[in-house]
Amino acid sequence: MSAELPESSIPDEAWEEFQRESEGPARLAAPKEPSARARMVTERLRREDEEAARRHGRVRGWGKRGNQVRAEPDAWRAWPSQQRQARRRRVWGVFWVLVVVGVVLVVMNPAKSLSWLVG
Repeated sequence: MSAELPESSIPDEAWEEFQRESEGPARLAAPKEPSARARMVTERLRREDEEAARRHGRVRGWGKRGNQVRAEPDAWRAWPSQQRQARRRRVWGVFWVLVVVGVVLVVMNPAKSLSWLVG
């Protein structure tokens, strides 16, 4: 009893081209489905936002965008405060202004600038 495989109706060249295309750009361009955990987290955050809106007497999605209420995470999960970020940006801004002023002074009069450093 010899079982012969039925002959394919697709030519070998077409099959190889299909395999190349399915592994290349088509696969990279395909949308990625979120994981089960990502879907659960998204659903939980949506429910928390709706609950926060209900507590504040606002319906999510109605009115202006600024009126929407979002649930705030617990303090241990929150990002650094806005004040601390603003202070850090201000300090770095002052630092870079001083660096630029120093570079301009050295470029304009290198001999005098370097004499201040040497003493």
